[in-house]
Amino acid sequence: MQTLEELYRHLLKQGADGKPLAVGGDADPKLIDCLTHPEDKPLIWRVKPCLCPPDSPRDCQTACEWDAVTLGDKGIVIDDEKCVGCQACVDACKLDALKTSKEIIPVVQELREYDGPVYALVAPAISGQFGKDVTMGKLRTALKCLGFTGMLEVAVFADILTLKEALEFDKNIRDEIQFQLTSCCCPMWIAMIKKLYHQLLPNVPGSVSPMIAGGRTVKRLHPTAKTVFIGPCLAKKAEKKESDLVGAIDYVLTYQELSDLFSVSNIDLASLPEDKVPHASEAGIGYAYAGGVSEAVSRMVGQLNPHRSVTIQTRRADGVPECKAMINDILAGNHGGNFFEGMGCKGGCVGGPRAIISKEEGKKQVQAYGKEALYKTPAENPYVIELLKELGFSTVEEFLENSRLYDRDMDT
Repeated sequence: MQTLEELYRHLLKQGADGKPLAVGGDADPKLIDCLTHPEDKPLIWRVKPCLCPPDSPRDCQTACEWDAVTLGDKGIVIDDEKCVGCQACVDACKLDALKTSKEIIPVVQELREYDGPVYALVAPAISGQFGKDVTMGKLRTALKCLGFTGMLEVAVFADILTLKEALEFDKNIRDEIQFQLTSCCCPMWIAMIKKLYHQLLPNVPGSVSPMIAGGRTVKRLHPTAKTVFIGPCLAKKAEKKESDLVGAIDYVLTYQELSDLFSVSNIDLASLPEDKVPHASEAGIGYAYAGGVSEAVSRMVGQLNPHRSVTIQTRRADGVPECKAMINDILAGNHGGNFFEGMGCKGGCVGGPRAIISKEEGKKQVQAYGKEALYKTPAENPYVIELLKELGFSTVEEFLENSRLYDRDMDT
């Protein structure tokens, strides 16, 4: 019987070649269903029986910070409602019995069959992931070769959300006691607050992530469009399913899934022509690594109100244990700041579990791309205003006051 990986490669190749999906009679129908219809499946797939001794601790259960892994009659059970997609259980399973969700095969089918536009929204950590010589312009060309209508850098929506969070900080933080927990970027950070530290939700502005902002914007401007987010993070697959966010993003692919598609499509990325359309500022691009969000918002607060009596004092943590320690400090009254940034992965998004290159190299590549940006901050970026005008607003302030497009309900 074919393994999940063998089935995956077989079906992906067929899809890339434009052939009907078909497998041999010995293929496990449950695995085929997982690969072809992942939208109604959990984030973590159990592809083998659980063979751990019944009287010993399960490594996968111990590794889970969210109490999503429990023991059932037939081995471990993963509660999809509690799972945030950190994939710690997958990494801990020595028997290789757990696998992460893959959405690339239905995306390939959409690219072949859907008669409307399909947009790729790429996370800023993508710089350097496919080779040092593969620029953002070459990636845009490659994605169009695959059938995407266009490619948008999610960093431009990070620009808009930087302005949003800076304006909210300037409005809400008026004394030395008040503080704000950034709501952008990391679904694991937000899941941690919602699930484990619910009492801090009043300190979290109700902003969506740049991914959701990008998806909502595309669908506002192109109502029939399909949106495909591409990043280093399995947790984004969980985020798109949250009840108040459903509909913004249709599919989430990891860099590894996209790399697999490039491979079976025989696309030589480095040789492709440039299709360069720079839109994001250096600050928005910096959301890819730990400290980038707080640095961007801090700089923006200073530009908006350089004479604030209460200055912004940032503090950040990356990795789940460090994030928990920082939150516990806050709850104990040991703030050490008034603007807190949390990233679930060490190093930030460049350290995501489905990144292709190391977090150190990823940060280096992102910073190099950021240095090439035409604008340093969102306030200097004319594309932000141009985009908002397309949405019907003449200024950022008007958009934030009169639009709920980038708001979310944290209590759902």
